[in-house]
Amino acid sequence: MATTISFSENTKGWVSFHSYQPEWMERLGSNFYSFKNGNIYKHDTNSVRNEFYGVTYSTSVTFSANKAPSDVKVFKTLKLETNSGGWYADLDSEMEKGEVGTSSNLKFVDKESLRYGYIRRKANDDLNFNELSITGIGELTSSNGNDYTFTSTVPNQISANNADGIGGDELYFDDGTTQRVGTISAINGNVITVVSTVNAPGSGDFCFVVKNAQAESYGLRGYYSKIKLTNDSTDFVELFASNAEVFKSYM
Repeated sequence: MATTISFSENTKGWVSFHSYQPEWMERLGSNFYSFKNGNIYKHDTNSVRNEFYGVTYSTSVTFSANKAPSDVKVFKTLKLETNSGGWYADLDSEMEKGEVGTSSNLKFVDKESLRYGYIRRKANDDLNFNELSITGIGELTSSNGNDYTFTSTVPNQISANNADGIGGDELYFDDGTTQRVGTISAINGNVITVVSTVNAPGSGDFCFVVKNAQAESYGLRGYYSKIKLTNDSTDFVELFASNAEVFKSYM
């Protein structure tokens, strides 16, 4: 994706990337102008920030955390010093992907005038039996649409979809290969209902439930973490500093 790069004469270096792409840019006195589709625009006059040529953009900052680079670490939380609560984060290491989301208990929360976010694995992260809790349900008795009936009552540690920002646990079956059925939306005795069926098990197939990857998160594991903070606000936003709680992994 093409971007505009700005150069600072004070620092003698390239300092930032911009999403807008003008046809021409010019400074006149202390004012900055650009041209798009033959029209002239004066910058820093619009009360709606991050809007250029009628298009609204997000603000993002990308940086790396790499303390003790020879150690595999767990990145547990992010702390932001900022005037805005609208930040969310995507994180990558050479091992896993994580996030601090945008809804309910997935997002940054206020603590002592700072904003903290608990780093969780991506909801669609790869199935890893070493990192997620697995509960056997037994052989499937029958199915009707997205309803799946078993011989025994579903264990109470299985969680259905809820309104706290984290989805329900995932129903799987094994017919020689491991296949995902769908996200559990309701449990009634010995019947499990999923939001929608991805792969349909047959009667007699062994089924099991994998805990939601976000709910089971311990953080992000890796030698380093690339962190991208994004804010969709069109108000005045400042980000003064960001810190991560990191400790050595012994897994």
